[in-house]
Amino acid sequence: MNTSTCGKSGARLPLMLLLGFIVLVTGIAVWLTFSYSDPDVTSDASIENNTAVAELKSRDKQAAERRSRPNANPEEKPDEKHRHYDTKRSKKRVRDAQKGVRKPSHKGESDYSPKTPRRSDSLEPTTTKSPTEIAKTPLQTPPEASPRQPKKTKKKPPRNPTSARALLPKILTTGPRDAPLSSSPDPALLDMTPLGPLPRVGDDGRLPRQVYAKPFNFADSRPRVAIVVSGLGLSAAATESAIQGLPGSVTLAFAPYSPRLNEWIDLARAAGHEVMINIPMEPTNYPAYDPGPQTLLTTLNSERNLDRLFWSLSRGTSYVGVVDFLGSQFTTSLGHMTPILDAINRRGLIYLDSNSSPRSVSLAVASKLNMVSAKATLTLDKRASRTEIDRRFAELEQRAKRDLRAIGIASPYPVSLERIATWVRQLEARGVSIAPVSALAQTPKLSRAPQ
Repeated sequence: MNTSTCGKSGARLPLMLLLGFIVLVTGIAVWLTFSYSDPDVTSDASIENNTAVAELKSRDKQAAERRSRPNANPEEKPDEKHRHYDTKRSKKRVRDAQKGVRKPSHKGESDYSPKTPRRSDSLEPTTTKSPTEIAKTPLQTPPEASPRQPKKTKKKPPRNPTSARALLPKILTTGPRDAPLSSSPDPALLDMTPLGPLPRVGDDGRLPRQVYAKPFNFADSRPRVAIVVSGLGLSAAATESAIQGLPGSVTLAFAPYSPRLNEWIDLARAAGHEVMINIPMEPTNYPAYDPGPQTLLTTLNSERNLDRLFWSLSRGTSYVGVVDFLGSQFTTSLGHMTPILDAINRRGLIYLDSNSSPRSVSLAVASKLNMVSAKATLTLDKRASRTEIDRRFAELEQRAKRDLRAIGIASPYPVSLERIATWVRQLEARGVSIAPVSALAQTPKLSRAPQ
């Protein structure tokens, strides 16, 4: 009996100890929970409490000092309304601090209306200036900014990129203007083909080289000089300068590749110029120098060369004839030149040999065909320099006086156009007549005397 009782007592002892431990731990946890306080809240509350008490004591002390002074200025008495608000606010902050309530403060905010001056957050009393001190304080105004002077900008003259007269001397824009020629092609002298309009002899026998020729006084017995500017239409500046700056007695030849060919021809004839078309032909240095995709070649048969000839002729209208372009190789081939000149002759056109090769057979072929043709006497600007061009012009004048006629051909270089305009006036003054190419071209049966 005692043994069982002792056994039960020994079993209860650990349970009692365990229960006591649990109660102890629970009690400690409860105590810690209720006794715990936020250190930040406590510290902030104490700081606010101390601050409020100190501020209240400071204000009470200042009020007592003002009341103790008998001659105090009534203007310096504190505003009772504001003091009431300050005292009330301080007492409230003390009560909040005692309760441990932390009221968030926002910097820059005020508890007063917007008309009330904002108080400082520091513990030091706010010092304000009296109206007398404010009146004595000089006003500080920011320095006036000096007005900026507007920058002077140079006005640039308007540029006209399409005008070419400024690229050349003024001499090209002076002088009397020739009578304009008709710019409209004669429909009776056009043969409409898939390639385009081709010149042809009219049903009444009229020839394009006669209808589109520039009028000339054949009774003039003076020596005649014709000047041809070749290769126009590719450079707009050079083309416009030649059309508007050179005398109308100068003949102008245009490249068939010009995208504005008919427009240039119309402008040239309106300025009084006789017009021709360039036919690109094979040079001796071909293919290193290629005149273009429609060049007449000695490696092609007659049919293909004729197709290329007609393509060039169909690009424009109102021209009197054709002149070869760089044909130093093609013009020496009799078999290739014969069908070309025959086609040109059948369409009532003039052929001008540019004298690119001394072995050219064009005049011999034209004689067999009884064709109206001519050959350039010399090239004026093989070397595009003022001295060389002047020397060649002097030689051209001598040849004209000896043979009664001479033809000079040039490219549209600026120096060439300037010297041509100068020499035209000089030749006229020395008794030489400047004539269009149509006035110097002739059939081989005619004599070399002027018509």
